[in-house]
Amino acid sequence: MSLKVIDLHPLLSYFEECHEGDLLSITQWLDKAIYMFHYLPTDSFSETERQNVCHVLMELKEAVLKIHVEQNNCA
Repeated sequence: MSLKVIDLHPLLSYFEECHEGDLLSITQWLDKAIYMFHYLPTDSFSETERQNVCHVLMELKEAVLKIHVEQNNCA
C-alpha cells in the first residue's frame, strides 16, 4: 500500500492541533514514552515486544526530527 499526503492528514492535524505545530514538543513526548517503557513491570511485555515498540517510537521521533530540520533549512 502506498501512502499519499492526504492519508497523513489526521496525523498532521494532530501535530497542529495538539502541539501547535511544535515538532520538538512531539519528540520530547516520544522520548518520555520510550523512557517510561523501561519502568513497566517486566511481565507486562516480552523483551522483544518492548524493543519493537521502542524501535517504532524512535523511528517516529527520527522522522519528526527530519521534518523539523528540513523545515528550518528551507526557512
